[in-house]
Amino acid sequence: MQGHGYLNALKNAKTAVYGPDSHKIGILGNIYMDRGSGDADFVTVHLGLFGSEECVVSLVGAEISKGHLHVAFPKDVIKHAPNIDPLAELDDETKKNLDEYYAHFGPEPLD
Repeated sequence: MQGHGYLNALKNAKTAVYGPDSHKIGILGNIYMDRGSGDADFVTVHLGLFGSEECVVSLVGAEISKGHLHVAFPKDVIKHAPNIDPLAELDDETKKNLDEYYAHFGPEPLD
């Protein structure tokens, strides 16, 4: 996964986020960095017709290709992820809950 600066450029460009089935899920929102490693570990995705719903998705298994972010989880899994305030900082307990949720589904292979 690319660093924060590259993801930030994608965010500013209102980059589309695609699931493992290559269907568009939504638009890239916030980027969350791991304090220890400095790597991006979660992002938010604006879902819905007007992007009114914002959900957190793990970057495990994610790839950037042709200026788009491809995540390893389908939209229905992302929509049911633990609900958090997308503007709040992710504390260790919240990250643990999100990691456990996404680990249950395992990343699907990306095409």
